[in-house]
Amino acid sequence: MAVGTGMGTENKGTDKEEGLSREQQEKVTKAKKPMEIANSFRLFFLFVAVILLVFVYFGGKIWTGVAWYDNAVQSIYNFLLWDILLMLLSTFIKFFFAARYNRVVKHL
Repeated sequence: MAVGTGMGTENKGTDKEEGLSREQQEKVTKAKKPMEIANSFRLFFLFVAVILLVFVYFGGKIWTGVAWYDNAVQSIYNFLLWDILLMLLSTFIKFFFAARYNRVVKHL
C-alpha cells in the first residue's frame, strides 16, 4: 500500500484486496488457511528442535561425562531425527499449499 504524501499520490483502489469482491476474498481466505496451518506445524517443529539443540549444546559444556546426560542426549538425538523429518515434511506441504494459494490468487 502506498503512503499518501498529500501530492495526489494516494493509493486509490489499486490494492488487490480492496478490489476483490466478497466471494473472491472468501476464496483467498479459504486457500490461505491450509498454508497457515502447515506453516504453524513447521514453526512448532523448528522451535522444538532449537530448544533441544540448545540443551544439548550447553549440556555438553556443563555435564561432560555424566551418565544421565549421555543417555538423555542419545534419546534427544533420536527424537530430533523424527522432529526434523516432520519439519521437512511440513515444509513440503506448506510449499504445496503456497503454490495452490498462488494459483488461486493468479486466477482472480
